[in-house]
Amino acid sequence: GSPQRLTFRPVEMPEETRRELSERFALIYTGQRRMARNLLRTIMRKAISHDPDTLETLAGIRRLAVMMAFELETGSVDRFAALLNEHWALSRRLDAGSSNTCIDAMLSACRDLTDGVMICGAGGGGFMSVVLRKGATREMLAARLDELFQESGVKVWDAQLMV
Repeated sequence: GSPQRLTFRPVEMPEETRRELSERFALIYTGQRRMARNLLRTIMRKAISHDPDTLETLAGIRRLAVMMAFELETGSVDRFAALLNEHWALSRRLDAGSSNTCIDAMLSACRDLTDGVMICGAGGGGFMSVVLRKGATREMLAARLDELFQESGVKVWDAQLMV
């Protein structure tokens, strides 16, 4: 395809926001893996052929990235989490294989504990990141997942968000 120029800038957020995001972040091993190669090939083919829905979805994801950075820079973890959910919805629109019955069941079971969710990558890792609701803890999330998905490998990992 066309040559791409990637740019980035660090998100400069207040220390209090860093602390809150770190406290509310959780990483869940879902056990649900998918292959990036097929996913990326499909999306690239649609983008190169100027599929309107794909181009609109990708533009939406770009807009959300800017808005998410803004919300963190201005100290709103709650609004960031809401935008993360919008990103997740656009990702599912871009690739229906982003989710499945098992992931949907996990999300449904933990909806009262989470404000934002996003599947991590597409390289076969099988992880999901979440922003917990205020007052919810990783321990509460782990207990819920253990109760519902016993011995399936689904669990909250001991992970820290490096912000």
